[in-house]
Amino acid sequence: ASRHSDRDNAAVDGVADAADFEEVLKSFQQQHGHDLTSTKLQPVKWSDVGGLEDAKREILETIELPLKHPELFKKGAKQRAGVLMYGPPGCGKTLLAKAVATEMGLNFISVKGPELINPYVGESEKNIRQLFQKARDNSPCVAFFDELDALAPKRGAKGDSGGVMDRIVAQLLAEVDGVGAARSDGTAAAQVFIVGATNRPDLLDPSLIRPGRFDRPCYLGPPATKAEQLSYVQALTRKFDLAADVDLEAIVAPLAPSVYTGADYFALCSDAMMLAVDARVEAITRSVTESPDGRPDPGLETSKVQVRMEDFIQARERLTPSVSAADLKRYEAVRDQFANGGS
Repeated sequence: ASRHSDRDNAAVDGVADAADFEEVLKSFQQQHGHDLTSTKLQPVKWSDVGGLEDAKREILETIELPLKHPELFKKGAKQRAGVLMYGPPGCGKTLLAKAVATEMGLNFISVKGPELINPYVGESEKNIRQLFQKARDNSPCVAFFDELDALAPKRGAKGDSGGVMDRIVAQLLAEVDGVGAARSDGTAAAQVFIVGATNRPDLLDPSLIRPGRFDRPCYLGPPATKAEQLSYVQALTRKFDLAADVDLEAIVAPLAPSVYTGADYFALCSDAMMLAVDARVEAITRSVTESPDGRPDPGLETSKVQVRMEDFIQARERLTPSVSAADLKRYEAVRDQFANGGS
C-alpha cells in the first residue's frame, strides 16, 4: 500500500531548518548517551487502543497497586519490577505502553535496545545507568524498552568478543533489581515501572525473566475474534467522518481472525482514508473543469472528507498479512512455551 508524506524538506540556503537540528541532536545523543531522552508523551487514550484487553489488565495490575498504596512497599517490601510484552511485530506493544502511561498520569521514557549500545568500553553500561537514573528522577515513570532482545541476549554467545554483551546484560540486571526496592531509610522506592517489548523472547537471557525482573509476560498477537477485529477498526476510525453506508462489521467479516496484525488494520483504515482523499481531489478537479469560471465547488474544498464503504472494500482487496502464517505459528509456539513455564 502506498504511503503519503507532507513533509517539506526544502531549506533556505544558509538557514538551518528542523532537519538540521534533528541531525545535530541525534549525533549528540549517540556520543553522550540518552541524557536528553524526553519524558513528554503524546497522549494515547484507551479509546486509541483496540482490543488487547488481557494485556491491559496485566500491566495495570502491576502498576496500579504501588501507585494507589505506596505504604505497602515501605520497609523492605518490593514491588513487581517489570512486564514483558512479546509477540509478532505490529501488534500494539508500543501503543499500549504509551496508553498505560497516559491513562495513569505517568511520565514515559522510551528507548530501543540498540540505541543504548555504544562501541566504546563502558559506555553502554553508562547509558543504561543514566536511563534508569532519569526514570527515578522523573518518578512516577514508565521506562519502555523496545527491541529488548538486542540489549539483553543470552549470555555466553560465541560472537560476543570480550564479553561486551555479557557486561551490558549484567548492568541491566543490576538496574532492574534496584527498581521497586525500598530505600535504606524505610521510605518507599521511586515509582518506576519497567515495560519491555520484544518479538523474540526466546532470545532473551533467561535471568531477565526470573521473578522480580521482567517476570510478567504478556503475549500480544493478532486479534483472534470478530469482536477484537471490530474493536481495532472502531479505534482506528473513531476520528474518521464515515459515510452513512459504512458498516464496520461487514468490513471485517471476510477477514480471517488471528491472521492480520494491528498494523495491518491500520494499513486498511489509512488506505481507505487515502482513497477517499483521492476521490475528493478528483471531484475538485472535475468541478474546476466543468465550472464556467474555472473555480472549484466551494463545498468540496471546505467540507470534511467522508470515507465510504467502497473505499474500505477497495482497501480490503489490497490488504495482505504483514506476518506470514509460518511466522505466526512460530510466535504461537513461543507463547505456548512461556505459558508452560519455559524460557
